[in-house]
Amino acid sequence: MEDMSREETIFGDDWPYSKAKSSLLRSAAIVIREKGPRSATLKNVAGKAGVTEPAIFRHFDGVDGVFQSMFAISELFYDKFVTFFDDGEAVGLDRLDAATGKIFASLRDNADFAYLIAKPDPVFRQYEKLRGKISAMNAKLRAAVVDCLKEAKSSGQLVATAEIEPLATATIGALFQVMYAWLEDVDGCDPRKEGRKAMAFLIALSRKPGTEAKAPKPKATRRKA
Repeated sequence: MEDMSREETIFGDDWPYSKAKSSLLRSAAIVIREKGPRSATLKNVAGKAGVTEPAIFRHFDGVDGVFQSMFAISELFYDKFVTFFDDGEAVGLDRLDAATGKIFASLRDNADFAYLIAKPDPVFRQYEKLRGKISAMNAKLRAAVVDCLKEAKSSGQLVATAEIEPLATATIGALFQVMYAWLEDVDGCDPRKEGRKAMAFLIALSRKPGTEAKAPKPKATRRKA
């Protein structure tokens, strides 16, 4: 009987897989990260997971079933990234900075899935329906970035020469450059550090002086009588 208890992830109850399935999917993701998408054979996945190939069939409908489930993981990450932009306090460039900071922090804690996050297209391009979904994932992420930049413009945070679409392209480019560097060296590259540098550079170029977010004032403490 399958253990239906859930693995603890950043997705909470949205993570749909039992611990047994999670272990197999994590093993498949690591195989891909280490050897590339074409290496995700039943033999390699079973070897990484320490199970027999028939054991995989008990949980998934063969290799296609494994890939469909791995794609669902990619979707979960991208959907999670978009939710990071829903900050009710920060505005414009500060909201963009906070959201990308959360994205970079989540990368650091999920190195096993690095390839599924940074380069989903090479993994799933053989599945026509999934290719369209990858485009939709990227579009939602870009839309969240554009929304921050439009808010920045309307609130007077951007310099006069800053244009929304080119700046959005530069932001997405910086985000993925950090992802690719992290994928190449998940042990040595800290995406939080590299991400902070990349975003600080972009925001410094586009922000109008004097519009920086003010640090909250420390609460006054009452003196004892």
